[in-house]
Amino acid sequence: MGMKNWIAVHTYHSDEIKRKFTGAVPLEDRLTDIQWAEGWRFEKARCRQYWIGNDDFFFCNWEAESESDIHDALEHRGMSAFCQTACYQIHDHVDANQLMGALRKHGPWED
Repeated sequence: MGMKNWIAVHTYHSDEIKRKFTGAVPLEDRLTDIQWAEGWRFEKARCRQYWIGNDDFFFCNWEAESESDIHDALEHRGMSAFCQTACYQIHDHVDANQLMGALRKHGPWED
């Protein structure tokens, strides 16, 4: 089975957990972007991007064979203590930062 693209919507369990999760990180515990990416790479899944704002939820873009592979990776990193997650497969995705002039498909039926 090949890797598929997914969007994960993570909702914090409480305001207190959100404050802990989004609070300041001591300098000695901070990671580079490369270290972050390496820490979120698993055998059957990898987190490619994340977006965290001020809301009660945040988003991640994943490559994984299945939704359960994402949940397994999140469980491995202890994320269930912070949030619950819903995953949705992405069938069409354009990143304006990585344009290649390729023709776009218009739906999942065009694999």
